[in-house]
Amino acid sequence: MLKGHHPHAAAGNAGWSVGSGNLTEAGRSELLKDLGRQMQHNYRSMLQEPAPDRIKHLLERLESVSARERHEDL
Repeated sequence: MLKGHHPHAAAGNAGWSVGSGNLTEAGRSELLKDLGRQMQHNYRSMLQEPAPDRIKHLLERLESVSARERHEDL
């Protein structure tokens, strides 16, 4: 085994599938929406917790840069 390699670590999407290969574009879109709804349901309590200060500061910086870029595009 490779040094630092965990035997159960994900390696991109090689070797596993959610079974979406035979779906139409609309089917894949619906699958992703459903996965999003399930994740929101499962992690609802975590999503309602306040973000750590470090994350808040990073988000504020990103918003500042984004606002500046929008202003420059005008």
